[in-house]
Amino acid sequence: MGVVAGTAGHIDHGKSSLMRWLTGRDPDRLKEEKLRGITIELGYVFMDLPGGGVLAFIDVPGHEKFVRQMVAGVATIDFFLLVVAADEGVMPQTREHLDILRLLGVGSGLVVLTKCDMVDSDMQDLAEADIADLLEETPYRGTRVLRVSSVTGAGMEDLRTALEEKAATVAARDRGGRFRLAIDRVFTLQGHGTIVAGTVLSGSVTPGDGVELLPEGKVFRVREIRVNEGRSKGPGTPGDRVALNLVGLEREEAWRGSCLATPGWLRAVTGIDAECTMLADSGLEPRQRVRFHTGTAEVMARAIPMTEAGIPPGGSGFVHFQLEEPVVAVPGDRFVVRRFSPVRTMGGGLILEAGTSRLKRRMVEERLRRVEMLSDGDLAGILQSRLAESPMEGIVPSSLAGELGRTEQEILTVARVLADAGAAALFRDGSTVRIVSGEAAASAAGRLLGALEAYHAERPLSCGLPSSQVARLLPGIPQWFTRSLLSGMVDRGEIRKEGDRLALAGHSAEPDPGARALLDARIAEIERTGFRGFEESRQGAADQALEALLERGEVFELEKGLYSCPSVAETAGRFLESRFGGAGFRLGELREALGVPRKTAVLWAEQLDRLGITERTGDLRRIRGTGRPCSP
Repeated sequence: MGVVAGTAGHIDHGKSSLMRWLTGRDPDRLKEEKLRGITIELGYVFMDLPGGGVLAFIDVPGHEKFVRQMVAGVATIDFFLLVVAADEGVMPQTREHLDILRLLGVGSGLVVLTKCDMVDSDMQDLAEADIADLLEETPYRGTRVLRVSSVTGAGMEDLRTALEEKAATVAARDRGGRFRLAIDRVFTLQGHGTIVAGTVLSGSVTPGDGVELLPEGKVFRVREIRVNEGRSKGPGTPGDRVALNLVGLEREEAWRGSCLATPGWLRAVTGIDAECTMLADSGLEPRQRVRFHTGTAEVMARAIPMTEAGIPPGGSGFVHFQLEEPVVAVPGDRFVVRRFSPVRTMGGGLILEAGTSRLKRRMVEERLRRVEMLSDGDLAGILQSRLAESPMEGIVPSSLAGELGRTEQEILTVARVLADAGAAALFRDGSTVRIVSGEAAASAAGRLLGALEAYHAERPLSCGLPSSQVARLLPGIPQWFTRSLLSGMVDRGEIRKEGDRLALAGHSAEPDPGARALLDARIAEIERTGFRGFEESRQGAADQALEALLERGEVFELEKGLYSCPSVAETAGRFLESRFGGAGFRLGELREALGVPRKTAVLWAEQLDRLGITERTGDLRRIRGTGRPCSP
């Protein structure tokens, strides 16, 4: 695992010189940087640590014009190196950089007082007092200050030791989970093509892996990987600086602010709900246009505070950001907002939810409740709020986990607790689990039970409702919802499923003596029609009797509206066997033998085949199991 430190501080306070002394490498890569003597772009250098570890430095620009690059640089660091020149003390960009570090949640660091060879000890004391005043009202109060000179080397060994000690205190990041990397550098290398680089935020990456480039959504295969400038072997893991060569990637497809992740895990979003803290000299007005920085990305956004008055200077509140371009963000990520013009840092904070819809006036109260729960970590409340918004659409745990920065197992655990309380239900859509509103599931189940009760009352002789009619009874409900609902009701014994029929658990499929007599009377009536078949013409109870007989297989339909029964078919089989024996017979002979019109003969021939009484070869049929096989 690598550890990443980031420099911060005013222009020309000696950040790059410090890096050169510590690592022997110049972080300034551009010709313009070397000519002008200032850092314009992010620089990356490395220092070996005892025990084989690596400390990566991200050297950031100090000029106010390049704060955008500075924000991108410190977004992925473990601790900071605040550089202050002894001959100038605290300067404007010192203050702004410190604000940005605090807003991005960088927990701790070291302060380095540079250029100590240029002033006497009294001036050094004054500069250090100035630094103490700056840190007094911040979380960094009491941060260790080291006095050094990049010219004479004074204090450098103490600084190196302090860096090693600081790196040793950085907690190991979880190597499990899914891969994510914020791209901060894209370049072309002759013979290799396009290379993307950044810090691994989670998971791991190795050659041969598939990774998704976002926001584009294209998947690439990793051809080569270089970890910590070749100092580390094996896969890139959290905290490592990695450069990746992706098969087929074009230079214009990736840029600083893009993200690489495990395919299918993350998505680019244009709506973000967040908790925002403003600096003492900046407030946030309703619908104010701002520059929104998260990870290594910067996009323009419209800030919509969830209170009508906005957020006052130095205050905090919940804000919806409607982004003008998509970014990849995960709840728990930090962000910074800067004024559109003049460009100046205003505030920042914590992303609570990514991928939210536009905030409309009528939605503010409900949205505010939800972000308050998110801020408090109330996962059960968040899930219930989501279910209230879309009770039957079904929440996929893996998708919600990505949006909330939680694990899929955390979502499922809470969902099961809610299901036990009747507030949620877990349904299946193929291999995918979906969480639905418990109220919606209970309502749909109640509607189905009521429909079955009405069906039984209207058709007491029927075995049950055809399952194909359920969709009509529950309009607007997805098929997967209906399937899971029925499966659960059958498992719980609330309904019974026989074939394609559904019935209440207490419904008797066997007719009582009176109903049986009615059915037998109908069969006798059908039998009397012989081979001509029974034509339906009566209404009411007689129709229900016919439907019940069809369900039970005691009657069959020759064609729509024309019926007969197995006993008549068996009679036809015996009659044909006595007439033709084991010899084959043609359709015309069957028609003549049964004494029916040609159309009816065709219907009987097909029905006798279906019942297995006859078998057909070419134009000939014979009674199954008699004589020799049919031959023309």
